[in-house]
Amino acid sequence: MDIESVCCVCFSPTGTTKAIAESIARGIGAGRTDMVDITRRSDRPERPLSFTQDLVIVAVPVYYGRVPEEIASYLATCHAEQTAVVPVVVYGNRAFDDALKELHDIALGCGFRPVAGGAFVAEHSYSSTATPIAVDRPDSSDLEKALEFGTTIRGLLDGVRSLDELPPLAVPGEVPETEPENLTMIKAAREFVALTPETDASRCNECMACVEACPTGAISPGDITQTDRWQCILCFACVKGCPEGARQMNEPNFQAAIQGLHMACQERKEPEVFISG
Repeated sequence: MDIESVCCVCFSPTGTTKAIAESIARGIGAGRTDMVDITRRSDRPERPLSFTQDLVIVAVPVYYGRVPEEIASYLATCHAEQTAVVPVVVYGNRAFDDALKELHDIALGCGFRPVAGGAFVAEHSYSSTATPIAVDRPDSSDLEKALEFGTTIRGLLDGVRSLDELPPLAVPGEVPETEPENLTMIKAAREFVALTPETDASRCNECMACVEACPTGAISPGDITQTDRWQCILCFACVKGCPEGARQMNEPNFQAAIQGLHMACQERKEPEVFISG
């Protein structure tokens, strides 16, 4: 099969998922690579995405072991006509749980043909100086493995005349049927506390970087100390993107959970890839 064009569809609030997808695409080495960034709600096309490219990479971070609730329903509206697809999930060194299986099944439902899949590691959204989790990942080793994965995909597809020659792709995980427990707990807690990052007014210079970084528009442009608790998806893009360190999560129970993650995620996890056949 000739792979002359690739499309990367990315939901990447902190930029690490996008970096992995771009490295995979470079490894594939198509003549043209298009990037469709669906991170911000305001940037998502109103019409369902459809594709003319030969191969599509769909890459998302893992939230609570799943495809982010924010983007799952949008991805499910995509339309493909047996287009080759590579589902990719990026997680913060804990576990990718059922996220890759969920993304694989969403792609199948849209008419894609999954030919390979991958789970890569990036710095956890909740990582900080006090509680580092997979700091500075994806690092050079991760990006090189993503590049090699792309090269393997290219070799796989170069070796067949059509996708019909490839067996179904098998990826680990169960078909998720219920909302992740931690997400349910957060929604319940928000009935009583805001449970969002807060702005330290003494450090804030009103550069609006947090407003620009927020994928859901949860931070009020008129008063950046105000965050809509029901729109915030706890991606921490505002925390990572603030040049003054003025955005922080201060809620004690959430901080305790982050400390637990820090302790549980000490051992370095490596990328896992899955190839059809």
